[in-house]
Amino acid sequence: MEKIEWDDVQRLVLSGYAGLPFSAYLFWHFVPGEVDAAKRWLGLLADRLTRATDRGSKQAVNLALTAHGLEHLRVSDSVLHSFSLEFLEGMAPKPTAETKFPRRSNILGDLGDSSPEFWEWGGWTQRRDIDGMLLLYAAGESELLSLVEAEINAMAGTEPTARQNGDPLIIDGRIYDDRKEHFGFKDGISQPVIEGSPKANGRKRGRNSDDADHGKKLTQEEKRILLVKAGEFILGYKNERRASISDVSVTKDSATRDIRRNGTYLVFRQLEQDVPAFNEFVAKTAERIYGLADESAREKVASLLVGRTREGHPLVPIERPPEADPRNDFLYYFEDRFGMACPIGAHIRRANPRDTIGPDADTALRLSKMHRIIRRGRPYGERLDTAEGRTAGKQATRGISFIALNADIAGQFEMIQHSWLNNTHFGGLYAGTDPLGHFSCARDVATIQDRPTNHYIDRPRPFVRVRGGGYFFLPGIEAVRALTT
Repeated sequence: MEKIEWDDVQRLVLSGYAGLPFSAYLFWHFVPGEVDAAKRWLGLLADRLTRATDRGSKQAVNLALTAHGLEHLRVSDSVLHSFSLEFLEGMAPKPTAETKFPRRSNILGDLGDSSPEFWEWGGWTQRRDIDGMLLLYAAGESELLSLVEAEINAMAGTEPTARQNGDPLIIDGRIYDDRKEHFGFKDGISQPVIEGSPKANGRKRGRNSDDADHGKKLTQEEKRILLVKAGEFILGYKNERRASISDVSVTKDSATRDIRRNGTYLVFRQLEQDVPAFNEFVAKTAERIYGLADESAREKVASLLVGRTREGHPLVPIERPPEADPRNDFLYYFEDRFGMACPIGAHIRRANPRDTIGPDADTALRLSKMHRIIRRGRPYGERLDTAEGRTAGKQATRGISFIALNADIAGQFEMIQHSWLNNTHFGGLYAGTDPLGHFSCARDVATIQDRPTNHYIDRPRPFVRVRGGGYFFLPGIEAVRALTT
């Protein structure tokens, strides 16, 4: 097993900072002509970045850069072109005279209302000048505000990207006590475990650990299902194909060090959720299938669309006390091959097919590990008061700041989005896309397997809309220092 240089890896790779429930994603750009000042700022920032080996702090700081940001730092062409094509092109390449709608937007399903034409940032027209992002985490709201202010004041040679009203482009994040997102489901349950990580090795977490489940010992079945090679997420290590992505150099010489080593690609998507529309769809579907729309019927329909109950328990038939923690060590092929418990088109089954997409169950499970992502997203915006149908505060929009970490954007994030979530023939289905996705096709339906016949429920429109996004690189600590020279 390879020894991972965890002290050089940013902690976001290992932790979702469950113990730091308040977060802010601050977008910024370099000031033209002030490269030297920006490099000095990065050098000082490197000392404040939270390492994977740092645990128990009351705040955390992580840094991610875009390809344009690396270019501004005068990275050589040879180094810049060693990064993946997807990262260099970005999430939303502009249309050209020859290509009126770019291939990447088609791959991601960023069409219609979710087209980059309408994004608030990172799209074709609005606030494309993003060179980097600070991911800031704190234990309390006041502590987060102080951290954001301190980091903005420390900036030199850079400035926050501005919204239309002049305020900095900052997206707040929040983990609520019940860990639920705006549609009402517990989130972040299904995560891969990196081989060679503290969690994989069963090390106990510290008293003040920022990761709620760190230190829980994995069972043999969990290891078989969840354990994934480090190279699927961190550049410079062997992946599930026993190869190192892009043959990243392992030299530690600061003069020749490959700045990709110990880094990873970070996908950020601002996904706005239409909670009233989702709730209305669930109620109408419950009435259609069960003849009534009481709470029990609505909960059952919502669970069938997602593949888990709102408390996170998978619908796959496994013996589990109701008060137990949600399970993640389950498979589909032998337990629920035909989707009678967890529909084949359910959100979690599309996002991670486990042992179902392949010539046999074991091969499918191995193949699925080549396409896993680590999710670090959080809800933004105020929760909808379902009793009153409104929020108590001023912010009417809400959604998910989707964050994915992966070493191969095309083979992981984009493949999942295009071939599994947006695929109308996923798993042998005849129609329909991810019921919680932003992409929809003509005559889109949600298929729920049942006897004697399946239910095909028309989905009027997506309940999610892309409002912004970008591809970033989360560098190792030493790489940040190397960028300052």
